[in-house]
Amino acid sequence: MTGPVFLLAMPAGVLGRFPSAGLLAGEVYRVILGKFHGVQLILGCAMALFAGGFAFQTLSFSMPGLVRDWNLPEGLIGPLLSAAIFGLLLGYLFMAPLADRLGPRAVVCPAMLGLAASTGICLLAPNVEVLILGRVLIGIAIGAAFPCAVSAASQHGMQRWRGAKVVGIYVAYSFGFLAAGLASGWLVPLHGWRAAWGLTLPAALIAAGLLWDALPARLPHAPQSRPLASLFASDLRQGTLLFWLMCSIGLGLFYAVQGWLPLLSAREGMNYANAVTAANLFTVGNAVGAVPMIWWADRMGPFRALVCVSAIGLAGIVLLGLSTGEGGRLFLLAAVLAGIGIGGGQKGMIAAASQFYPPRLRSTGIGWALGLGRFGALCGPLLIGFVTMHDVAGGTALLSLAFPVPVIMLAAFWLDRTYGRIDRATDNQSPRHAMPNDQVRR
Repeated sequence: MTGPVFLLAMPAGVLGRFPSAGLLAGEVYRVILGKFHGVQLILGCAMALFAGGFAFQTLSFSMPGLVRDWNLPEGLIGPLLSAAIFGLLLGYLFMAPLADRLGPRAVVCPAMLGLAASTGICLLAPNVEVLILGRVLIGIAIGAAFPCAVSAASQHGMQRWRGAKVVGIYVAYSFGFLAAGLASGWLVPLHGWRAAWGLTLPAALIAAGLLWDALPARLPHAPQSRPLASLFASDLRQGTLLFWLMCSIGLGLFYAVQGWLPLLSAREGMNYANAVTAANLFTVGNAVGAVPMIWWADRMGPFRALVCVSAIGLAGIVLLGLSTGEGGRLFLLAAVLAGIGIGGGQKGMIAAASQFYPPRLRSTGIGWALGLGRFGALCGPLLIGFVTMHDVAGGTALLSLAFPVPVIMLAAFWLDRTYGRIDRATDNQSPRHAMPNDQVRR
């Protein structure tokens, strides 16, 4: 490409007298076009995750009105709330790996169109059975798009900023959760429980439009016929298992604290308003955790940054357990610290996975780590419920969540010692060709 726009703007005499001017114009054209392409790609990926977070969380805020209008039996509330989680599991494990065979555009753009269509099914659902089907399809669409969008964003631009880009893209998913709450609080009282759901449609369609041009139509590498089996190659096997373990623990901690914190605090005699405030601060800290993760990932790499933010989470959980019965500022501070550590840790794991896996396996690796992490999301709240059944104090139950955190820290430390010097910017990078960290970041 020789930059036709700039060439046409140049007088013919200039081109004849200075032949290199045409080449220079072409380079300028490519640079400008590349900048806009990068912005479009990042915005499209962020919009895709925002739409997914919004669609996933909207049901929670619509549930009171839905139960009232449909006179929904309590036995159907659980399956309705779990339908999207089941769909997420299917999307992560079986749809996202298709990007390593077909290319990211062939997965992400149909997933966004599917998200819009699934939301339409939920908007028009005449009964709870159709609504459950729509929620499963929403989960599949999110699970298909999430790893592919993260993988695509991580491969664009300077490799030094890969971790920061991944964490920043991940934050868009959290903002989708927050926007769902704000929109539902405004629209649902005025127009009913379906009102906020329609906002997913324009977000998903905008994401599909942006990414159709920004994502490559073809893979830059040979398609993978068995991407899952490739995760267990000799130089990836141990790291893959550790990522699965870390994601399971991280998601288990998040859902355990988010689900049980208000109830355990109230059982210890804390004012209900303070208990709810602590839960909200934990959610805020979960989003804010991206800030220290980005800062540390740029300076010391995602593995060491994961160790640091996990240490913050460990301190926050311990303080939560020790101050549960007292409340006050210390308890609220502990909720923020726990949110920063757990939320930053989740984002850090995905950033580390984007560095660990080569481009040809990145969507599969991230998808399976997130998918199997859902089992931890199911087990975490159940384990706290098991502990509380034995008349254990609420503070002690929260303290029990501190024990798995050092496992994440040790796993991240081992990954840094073993793989931390590897930046798999190409498919040819392997542990045998590791470079020093300072060379990788230049």
